[in-house]
Amino acid sequence: MSTENQIHLIGDFRREEETAGGTIAPGHLIEQDSTGDVIVHATEGGVAGRVFAEIDALQGNTLDDDYSEDDLVALNVEQKGSECQAFLKAGEDVDIGDILISAGDGTLIENGSESSVTTVYDYIAIVREAKDLSGSGAVDTLIGVFIL
Repeated sequence: MSTENQIHLIGDFRREEETAGGTIAPGHLIEQDSTGDVIVHATEGGVAGRVFAEIDALQGNTLDDDYSEDDLVALNVEQKGSECQAFLKAGEDVDIGDILISAGDGTLIENGSESSVTTVYDYIAIVREAKDLSGSGAVDTLIGVFIL
């Protein structure tokens, strides 16, 4: 995991707050559900805003502190060309420059890793730091990404 204690790293973004519709970790790609709450982005390869959960620093929380249902979630609406940290799904092995898509669970996967029945509609980011999570026991891990 990165040593940065924030999700946004470089560039322009807008901060918003919404109510959590479930458990969300800082660094998850998120979307709004039909009730207006935010949840982890749930469509593999699907269209997504560049919205990532930020840490709740005002409450003294860190990257290790998840939001629970009904918590107020700090959100970063990342602008094209900015850099942030996002969760890479366990099992992935990516190099700098690889293109990432939504894994459908708040994490990102390399374009080409999607299931055979998935149509990719949106490219989310480009890998800024190589990471190999293909070993047994690997867990979803924050990595630096460049927003497309």
